[in-house]
Amino acid sequence: MKKYLTIFIILILASFVNSCATQTNMIKSLQDVKKSILKIETWARFGECDEEAGTCAEYELISMGTGAVVLYNNKKAVLTAAHVCRQENFESFVLAHNGDFFLKAIDRNNKEYIINILKYDSSSDICLLKSTTGELPSYIKISSKKPEYGEIVYNLAGPLGLLDGSMVPVYNGQFFGNLNGRAFYSIPVIGGSSGSPVIS
Repeated sequence: MKKYLTIFIILILASFVNSCATQTNMIKSLQDVKKSILKIETWARFGECDEEAGTCAEYELISMGTGAVVLYNNKKAVLTAAHVCRQENFESFVLAHNGDFFLKAIDRNNKEYIINILKYDSSSDICLLKSTTGELPSYIKISSKKPEYGEIVYNLAGPLGLLDGSMVPVYNGQFFGNLNGRAFYSIPVIGGSSGSPVIS
C-alpha cells in the first residue's frame, strides 16, 4: 500500500511540475508577443487648408484597432484587420469634403509611426501595413499550424485603445472551428480589439 501511495504522490508532483512548466512557457510567450502589439488609429480632417490665413482644420481620431508586427519579405510590417486599415465609404466621404486622413501606429512606449497600406484583402478582412517613419518594434512569427478543436488560445489586444507600457490586455478562449474560410474563437472583443493576434 505504501508503494502505491508513493507512486501516486510522485505522479501528482510530476503533473504539478509539468503544469507549472507549461504555465511558465506560456507567460514567457505572452511577454514576447506583447512587445509586438500596436494600436492602429485612423485620423482625419475635413476641408481644405486656408493658405492665406494659414489655418487648417484639426485632425480628429476616427477609429482604432490593434495590430502586431510580423516579418514580411524579410522586413517588419504590421498585420491587422482590413476594416481597421481601410474604410472605403469613410475615405470617399472625407475626400468628397476636401479632407484627408492618415493611419498611425503607436507602440507600448507611446512611440508613433505613420503607416501606409502594403496589401489588404477585404474579403478575408486582413491588412498589411508598413512604417514610413521609423523601425517597428520586435516581430512575432506567424504559425503555419492551425489550432486544434477546443485548444486554449490567447489574444493580446488594445480594446478602446487601452494599451500602455507593460499593460497590454490579454484574453483567452478556445478555438471551435472554421466556417466559410473563417476561424472562430470564444474570445471576448470590443471596439479597438480588431486586428489583434491570437496565439496558442
